[in-house]
Amino acid sequence: MIYLFATMIILISYLYGCLSTARMITKGFRSLNVSKVGTGLADTENIYTNISKPLGVLVGAVDVAKAYLYLLVVEMVLRLIDRSGSIAGVSHLYRHNVMLLYGLGMLIGHCLPLTNHFRGGRGIFTYMGFVAYFAFTPTLISAILAWILVMRFHQIRFAQYLIVILPVVLFQVFYSLIPSYRGELPSYYVPIMLGVAVIMGVLNIIVSKNLGEI
Repeated sequence: MIYLFATMIILISYLYGCLSTARMITKGFRSLNVSKVGTGLADTENIYTNISKPLGVLVGAVDVAKAYLYLLVVEMVLRLIDRSGSIAGVSHLYRHNVMLLYGLGMLIGHCLPLTNHFRGGRGIFTYMGFVAYFAFTPTLISAILAWILVMRFHQIRFAQYLIVILPVVLFQVFYSLIPSYRGELPSYYVPIMLGVAVIMGVLNIIVSKNLGEI
């Protein structure tokens, strides 16, 4: 029963990820079909580069909040269910390693949405909100550095690579050097976070292939 419940949450996470804020915001603010603009991707980079920089920033911020707040809400709901005792065995469903599965489901839904023939965005900002849930400070530092790269040097693609890799590197540094930072996270969480970055890279390869870039 509990495994069925967990599978249901993962499926809900995937479907939630399929909800494209880029499409909704561009349609609402500019009455545009983002799939017919620029690269055709429903992502922040396309909107920022080919439609409007402020609108691109808005879409990116919403994607970060969408991912981060979703995981917070899932955890809160599962804790409430656990306290009520209405479903036995729920306690392990909001532990960090299981929450990773929910985040990955959401990220895959964003990059490969069933609702748009598996043609989604690159998911950089969704990934940022997802990783921030587990490693907030490293993600915040990475976001600031990426913002400087874009604003000062106009290096959008390099900033994307930085967002994917640097939070994981900083997480490992913080985990190794700051005992209080570890909290309840087990030691195997360090390579797990690296695995999340690798999965993000694979998803971007698939998106790029669908786009004809590779």
